[in-house]
Amino acid sequence: MRIRFMSFIVALICLLSACTEGVVSTEQTTTVPKRDVVIAAVGDSLTVGVGDERRKGYVGLIADQLERQSDIRSVTIKNYAVEGYRTEHLLNKLQDQETQEGLKKADYILFTIGGNDLMKVVRENIADLTIKPFRHEQKLFAERFANILFEIRKQNSDAEVIYISLYNPFKFTLSELKEVDQVVEEWNQAAEIKLNKVVNMRMVDIADIFEERTNEKRISKDEFHPNQIGYKLIAERVFAQMINPAE
Repeated sequence: MRIRFMSFIVALICLLSACTEGVVSTEQTTTVPKRDVVIAAVGDSLTVGVGDERRKGYVGLIADQLERQSDIRSVTIKNYAVEGYRTEHLLNKLQDQETQEGLKKADYILFTIGGNDLMKVVRENIADLTIKPFRHEQKLFAERFANILFEIRKQNSDAEVIYISLYNPFKFTLSELKEVDQVVEEWNQAAEIKLNKVVNMRMVDIADIFEERTNEKRISKDEFHPNQIGYKLIAERVFAQMINPAE
């Protein structure tokens, strides 16, 4: 009787061990389904990629980095940016049906705007450039910027929206234009205030990337747009915040 009881215990232990091994095996073979990601991009020449000989710009480089992620199967880019756009142009573009359809399908919406607004002030006041016309235009910029955010969110209530900040491309070539640093900082602050009022929207500040003296030039031959190195640094910073929003 004792031998029969012991045999039963041994058999029960073996059965339980087999069941446990089966559960572990099942867990090990479970895989996370891969995602198809859509990036929609709007704005000006920086989002077009002007200055990058490969014409990838920061948008294409971010897509490349996303595709290397283990949980992503494919990345589709829908880029509606246009060289030379100012805020009023982008507002009009956001009424375009094709652009709206692209925004609706996006997981991420990336955009740059404001550089040409700044340049308009520079061109109109080049003979006597002071801070006053920039501050006047900044109020109008902030109003149009808020409307841009409203129009984007109207098309897509869920996508993560990232605005890539303004920077001073004349830091070293036209250092006598000392007002530009202050203006860029103030306009970036105005944009960030508007972004902080909308859920899941934020600014990635890139101004410092073009303030450092380095052996590697980061501005293209036109002395305004980033070159390949500049776009690479922008893409790395934006991507880092896409995967770690708290940073």
